[in-house]
Amino acid sequence: MEQIYGRFKKALFGLAYRHTYNRATAEDLLQDIFVKIFTNIDDVDRPETFTGWVYRIALNTCYSHLRGHRIEIERSVPLDDVEGVLRQNGDEEASHEIRRPLEEAVRQLPPKLRQIFLLHDVQGFKHEEIGRMMRLSAGTSKSQLFKARLKIRGFLKDRGVC
Repeated sequence: MEQIYGRFKKALFGLAYRHTYNRATAEDLLQDIFVKIFTNIDDVDRPETFTGWVYRIALNTCYSHLRGHRIEIERSVPLDDVEGVLRQNGDEEASHEIRRPLEEAVRQLPPKLRQIFLLHDVQGFKHEEIGRMMRLSAGTSKSQLFKARLKIRGFLKDRGVC
């Protein structure tokens, strides 16, 4: 249990935070997620499906929370954990110039597109894994990621960032 917690806590907290934009709520959701994982761990038949199963529980827990509380998301998406992506060219100033518009662009995405973008481009999941987590085909994941990237590029272009 300790190994599972250590392996997934940071990523699942980030997932919960991106759905709630509230640290305390994300911590509560993280606790709920791990309770569900540990009470239902015997339901996993194949080890290769474990990661997808964990993320499916996390997503369902977040969605259930949002449905139950009808939260309106009005805050920006923090991208501190993806600083390396923003600093690919090593230019610190360029990173600061693009951070706010990029956060706003990601926040403006429809929920499904935002989720696929974050899972693939931020957390590094493959389309097959995203498909299992979100119960859609890998092809749908790819096309939704393409749409998300187009929307982000359009947003940034409209703001004169790129």
